[in-house]
Amino acid sequence: MKTLDVLDRRLLAAPFAAFALLAGMLIATPAPAATFEVRAVMSKNGADVYFDPVGLRIEPGDTVRWIQVNGYHSVTAYHPANGDRELRIPERAQPWDSGMLLTEYPAPGSTFEHTFTVPGVYDYLCIPHEAAGMVGRIVVGEPEAGPGTRAFDYAPEHHWKAVPKPAQQALPGIALIMEKGAVRAHLATASK
Repeated sequence: MKTLDVLDRRLLAAPFAAFALLAGMLIATPAPAATFEVRAVMSKNGADVYFDPVGLRIEPGDTVRWIQVNGYHSVTAYHPANGDRELRIPERAQPWDSGMLLTEYPAPGSTFEHTFTVPGVYDYLCIPHEAAGMVGRIVVGEPEAGPGTRAFDYAPEHHWKAVPKPAQQALPGIALIMEKGAVRAHLATASK
C-alpha cells in the first residue's frame, strides 16, 4: 500500500511539473525581435529633407531599416569614429555609417539596416543634410543616462564637431518618443 501511495503521488505530480515547466518557458521566452522602417525623404524642390519618423522607440534586439525614398542620404551615428562628431549614442554601442545611399527604393543599395542591442538613446544624422536638420533619435528600451540624454556640447574638452542648431532643434524630446512610440517628422518640432 505504501508503494502505491508514492506511485500515486508521483503520477499526480507529473502533470503539474510539466505545466510549471511549460509556463516557465513561455514566460521566459523573449518576444521576437521586430524590424521598424524609417524613410529618408527629400522634397521635390530639395528644400525639405527629413527622416520619418524622426523619433522611434524600440526594444533591444530590434532592427531599424532606413529606406531612401528619394534624394541622396546617409544614416550615420553621432560618434567620434564618424567624422569626429559628438558622441550621442550609448558608450558601449557600436557606431554605424551607411555611406551614401544614392539609389531610390526598391533598387538595390537604397536601404540600410542596423540592429540595436544596447539600451539607451541614439542620435543619428544624414551627413550631407545635417545642417538642414536631417537627424533622428531612437530610444532603445529605457532611456538610460548616457551621451544621448546629455545637453549638446557636454564635453568641450574633446573638441568634437558641434551638432548644428537646426539639427539640435529637429530632434524630438525623449519624453515625447516614450509617450508616442513613433514621432512623425512634422510633430517633432511642433511639440517642443
